[in-house]
Amino acid sequence: MKKIETGLKDCYILEPQRFGDERGYFESITKEQLEELGFNDIHQVSNSKSGKGIVRGLHFQKDPYCQAKVVRCHKGGVLDIIVDVRKDSPTYGQYKSIELTPENGRLIYVPRGFAHGFVSLKDDTLFEYYVDNKYMPRMEDGILWNDPNLKINWDEIFQNFEIEKPILSEKDKIRKPLNETNISFFRTPKRFLVTGVGGQLGYDVVKELRERGEKDIYAPTSKELDITNREEVLNLVKRYKPDIIIHCAAWTKVDQAEQDKEQCFKVNVEGTKNLTDASLETGSKILYMSTDYVFDGKKEGLYHETDLPNPQNVYGLTKYLGEEEIRRNPKHFITRISWVFGINGNNFIKTMLNLSDKYDLLNVVSDQIGSPTYTKDLAKLLVEMAYTDKYGTYHVNNEGYTSWADFAKYIMDINNKQTKIIPVTTEEYYKGKDLSKIAYRPRNSKLDKTKLKETGFELLPSWQDATERYSEELEKNKILQKKERY
Repeated sequence: MKKIETGLKDCYILEPQRFGDERGYFESITKEQLEELGFNDIHQVSNSKSGKGIVRGLHFQKDPYCQAKVVRCHKGGVLDIIVDVRKDSPTYGQYKSIELTPENGRLIYVPRGFAHGFVSLKDDTLFEYYVDNKYMPRMEDGILWNDPNLKINWDEIFQNFEIEKPILSEKDKIRKPLNETNISFFRTPKRFLVTGVGGQLGYDVVKELRERGEKDIYAPTSKELDITNREEVLNLVKRYKPDIIIHCAAWTKVDQAEQDKEQCFKVNVEGTKNLTDASLETGSKILYMSTDYVFDGKKEGLYHETDLPNPQNVYGLTKYLGEEEIRRNPKHFITRISWVFGINGNNFIKTMLNLSDKYDLLNVVSDQIGSPTYTKDLAKLLVEMAYTDKYGTYHVNNEGYTSWADFAKYIMDINNKQTKIIPVTTEEYYKGKDLSKIAYRPRNSKLDKTKLKETGFELLPSWQDATERYSEELEKNKILQKKERY
């Protein structure tokens, strides 16, 4: 494959080698060749059909769903327009126009951080896109096709190709010029520091970042980074200089925290203080996971972000104090989550399925109400948040509310388990046990998520949908493990 400079940084014309005779030709581009350019993976192949004079663009998707594209014309012809809108690029605000036809066989590699469009030069033009990130309609955006600051000479283009009048969508007619559009693309990749990679959420956050094409990720294990060691944290963060810290590491053993108060405070408060101080020195954004346990659970109705916290156990208190540390950094996100489950660790769903293999009856608490949170869904939202400046405290979990008992019943039903769930009160469940070793659980953990929606973030799917997908994921992992053993 021949790679030709366009004059725009990181953007190339591609000419695959053609092999042919009187019958026609054959050509191909390999995955390795695309990866060398910076193309992450093929998430989508799209085609469009256009009549002569149709103008499409200038389009892009916002981070973290920004897309790189490889485009070509299969029939007819287009004049392709690409604009570099990465703020730190030496060719920021510059454009290039390149004619693509089946005859010249050219493709264009359009990197992430570019606006893209074309004008169709013939009727029945077929145009093809290979895209390396998911299509998200709510993240669609673009700039005005004839933005005067770009100095695209459309009059000359239309005259040269005998186009009398351009035809555009209503949406493309009213887009804003580049200097009035809120764009945060940069040529230099963002650097991510993720704590708690050994846990359920940290594991899925790193996985999500990689799927989005991020490569500059440092996710140390607890052995590689002890967040309670202040000097170690400050030195590492100052050396790595992350743009974004996603702080997933935490003491989460709720009952054990009642006995090991000092260690729980050390991890959840001092560790968070160390990371906050480091983030302030480097100017990093910081995302922090809190909990429904910051509330006492005695309120009627839903808890809002503005409700006064009143934690009733050691774990909830340490997470609330961690919130207070995080708020010292103006560039912070706090997400209060609950009833977490993910593939990389132990959780309620795994426990229920394991117990169902041993018991026909299980007593499960029915008077604690809340929302399960699937770390795979949460990770997607956290990464999206990280690209914005919509700082603040949010309630985040999967949609809908349930009791632990009804949650357990649903787990049994969708996994075809015969174990019967017996609903009991919290008092009945703990009867005869040493209550000094058991942390208080809020009865009402229903969190209101209106703020999340009003700020422009997408609500997570229902807890039932999440539970079904997670159960499928567990089953796939079992099958893979069996194959590996044989």
